[in-house]
Amino acid sequence: MTTCVARRRSLGLRTLGDPEPLRNAFIRSDQYSFIREGIPAISLKVGFDAGSPEHEIVKKFRAERYHAPSDDLLQPVDRQSAEDFNRLYIRLVEAVADRPTRPMWNANSFFKRFAKLTT
Repeated sequence: MTTCVARRRSLGLRTLGDPEPLRNAFIRSDQYSFIREGIPAISLKVGFDAGSPEHEIVKKFRAERYHAPSDDLLQPVDRQSAEDFNRLYIRLVEAVADRPTRPMWNANSFFKRFAKLTT
């Protein structure tokens, strides 16, 4: 078990695959600019299982509030989930920064085609 997995488990969190792969959210997110330049990058999101009640909440939010005037600071926020998410993100960044080697692409990664040779 990797250190990152152990840390994630210590927070009581689980890793999910993209529940909506047809949305292509990864290639539409900010970190994709790094990917296109050959720099490995990750995208973490607070997740949900496809078809779950949480998924329905997300779909409703996107349809009715996302990037609309009602998308404001008065919305309910699960502060514990936000805190847990930030704690995991910090631990992940620390784990990557403390590694003796630089991040590199997985051999079978679709995005490895963008890798640039380093000297």
